[in-house]
Amino acid sequence: MISSKTFIAFTKFGIVGGISFLVDLSVYYGTDVFLPSYIAKAIGIIVATGFNYKLNSMWTWGAKKGSDIYEKQPSVLRNYLILYAISGSLNVLTNELLLSVLPDWILQLNVVFPNKLGDDEMINNTLLGAKQLFAVKIDKLFAVLTATMVGMMINFIGQKLWVFGKSKS
Repeated sequence: MISSKTFIAFTKFGIVGGISFLVDLSVYYGTDVFLPSYIAKAIGIIVATGFNYKLNSMWTWGAKKGSDIYEKQPSVLRNYLILYAISGSLNVLTNELLLSVLPDWILQLNVVFPNKLGDDEMINNTLLGAKQLFAVKIDKLFAVLTATMVGMMINFIGQKLWVFGKSKS
C-alpha cells in the first residue's frame, strides 16, 4: 500500500503529466505533417519536458525558495534532463515500434447527405454527398498513448527516487 504522501504526489504528477501530454500531442500532431514522425515526436517531448519540469519541480515535489530542492537546482535539473533523455528515447522508440507493427487504420465519422444519384452510386468508393466530420489514425493514437504510459512510469519512479527524492534527504 502506498503512503498518502506518495498518492498525493502521484496525483499531482498525473495532472501535470496530463497537461504535458496534451502539449506533446499538439506539437507532435502539428509537426508530423511536415517532419518525419520520430523528429516530430522528439520535438513534442522536448517542448513538453520544459513545461513538465517547471510545474513538477514547483508543485508536485515542492521546490520553494529556501528548500533543499531549490538550492540544489543545477544538479536536480541535470538529473531531470538525464532521466528525460532516457525516458524520451524510450518514448520515441516505443512510438516508432508500434507505428511499424500496428495496422494503418483510420476511425472516421461521416455525414451522408441525400443526393440525386441514389445511395448506391459511388465515386472512388465514396458516397456522393458525404462529408467527413472527424478522422483520427488509430495506430498513431494508440502508439502515442502507449509510449506516453511507458515514459510516465519511468519518469515518476525516476523523479521520486532519484531526481527530487534524493535532494529531500
